[in-house]
Amino acid sequence: MAEAVATYRVRNGHAWLWAIPPQHYPAFLQTSTFAVHRVGRAALHRLRPGDRIFAYLSGSKVLVGLFEVTGEPFEDHTPLVPGVAYPHRVRVRPLVVLSEEAWIPFEAFADKLEVVRHYADFRSVVQQVLHPLPRVDEKVLEFLIRARAADLERAMSALEELRRLQAERLTPGVREKRVRYQATPFDRAAALETLFAYLEQRGFIYAPWIVAAYVTALRTKPLVILAGPTGTGKSKLPVLVAEATGGIARLIPVRPDWADSTELLGYVDLQGRFRPGPLLRLMREAQQQRERFFVGVLDELNLARPEQYLAEALSRIEDRQPLPEGGWTTAPLLQLSLAPADQGWARVAWPANVALVGTVNVDETTHGFSRKVIDRAFTLELTEIDLKAIPSSDASAEPTLWPVTAWLPRALRLAELPTVSDAEQKLLQRVLETLQTLNRWLRPAGFPIAYRTRDEVALFVLHAAETPEMFRTRTGQPVDPLDLALWMKVLPRLQGSSPALRRALRALLGWAATGVPTTRDEELRTLLETWITADYPDRWPEAPFPMTAARLAHMWLRLESEGFASFWE
Repeated sequence: MAEAVATYRVRNGHAWLWAIPPQHYPAFLQTSTFAVHRVGRAALHRLRPGDRIFAYLSGSKVLVGLFEVTGEPFEDHTPLVPGVAYPHRVRVRPLVVLSEEAWIPFEAFADKLEVVRHYADFRSVVQQVLHPLPRVDEKVLEFLIRARAADLERAMSALEELRRLQAERLTPGVREKRVRYQATPFDRAAALETLFAYLEQRGFIYAPWIVAAYVTALRTKPLVILAGPTGTGKSKLPVLVAEATGGIARLIPVRPDWADSTELLGYVDLQGRFRPGPLLRLMREAQQQRERFFVGVLDELNLARPEQYLAEALSRIEDRQPLPEGGWTTAPLLQLSLAPADQGWARVAWPANVALVGTVNVDETTHGFSRKVIDRAFTLELTEIDLKAIPSSDASAEPTLWPVTAWLPRALRLAELPTVSDAEQKLLQRVLETLQTLNRWLRPAGFPIAYRTRDEVALFVLHAAETPEMFRTRTGQPVDPLDLALWMKVLPRLQGSSPALRRALRALLGWAATGVPTTRDEELRTLLETWITADYPDRWPEAPFPMTAARLAHMWLRLESEGFASFWE
């Protein structure tokens, strides 16, 4: 039997079949680590970088993906799967990961494999956990996997095209052609009131300030993170807003195995053809329909690490350049050399009529956010939950086509603002003085407010000033846009347990709640009694910055109880 398990040379490496228990596969994907306990250990230590691995789920009897070894095998006793010892490991990167509906049953390939001829049946190969494959078997399995992935992608592309055509039929008068942006008369306040009524009519309850903050944030920066408990309507908000305003929303579910941008932007297959990803297709569609606003909804944004699979997109956000005719554009998203037939994809940039919205949950199955992601996004948490509220059945709002100009910012940067009025100058002065004050405590703690954050907070407040009446709670209580901007742009960056951060939080909490920074813990405890007595409200009563003060209080209590402060709950 020694001849049967001899190593087969494939390209510059080897090909292997790896049998994985189905219940452990998600952990292997999320950590980009394959592992064995005892069986398969000898074969594992023969793996080398560049080797190919075909992942097979032993209990489900399906082939699920193709991976490449990226490092030497190593030993690590840190738990990989709860309750299971997997000390012998190797790092891998996904080449093709099939979605569940595309998994290939063993009946489709078991009798075609050369390796099976040395055993009684395919099960005997699987029982060894990790088994080398001859070159002919590698070709067979890779063909099956890539063909199945391509078939599914073609089906999804066809489905997206069908949805696009249906959306066009539902919105008569919209033509697919390039247009110049033009100043269109638009009553923003009336449009927001109609939008709010439409959402209630559809059975979703959002506070007016949440709807106004979402639209204003999306206008200010084309990347918004929606957080909040499950069931608060995070995924529905961007879809319904697009529906109500004549836009187009595309849902893109994030998978935990995404480690680079190929899943979103695309890749070149073995035949040299470029396979565009859903985000690149969305961008190209938006370039072809400049008169409509598109939103890509990245569902469960932090199941994988956004700074990895969104790297090019995050860079392009800061690469935006204004256009003479209005709006803005960026350099092309792709960084690949493509065949002449695919050169059209190489020219796709991020147009001004596209924004990305990511929904997040914060639990043990998700990743934290890097500073790179947080600094480039507005974070809006859907915190206002009124279980007694019932959507109005009297609303009769109809979808209204918003011009694309309604989604464009007044400027990309504060220095590019045209002449502002005296009232706006006073607003800007208040913003800049407030941020300068915050920096007194944040800079020593290692969380300085830089020019990008300054500009985005200022532009958000200026945009919000166009519709101040919409920044209110359901009971009519006003919400200060500057308070909201600090809550959305400054607080999500603060996390850690250092003494410097503790001093900063203490000072900020006192300042936000009373206007005077707190210098001693004893003072802060006395101050917190007021908020705790009021039953931990999301707005600190009578505070200069009610929302900021309340969230800082939550962060302080967590720092006291758990030794770690974070915006995310």
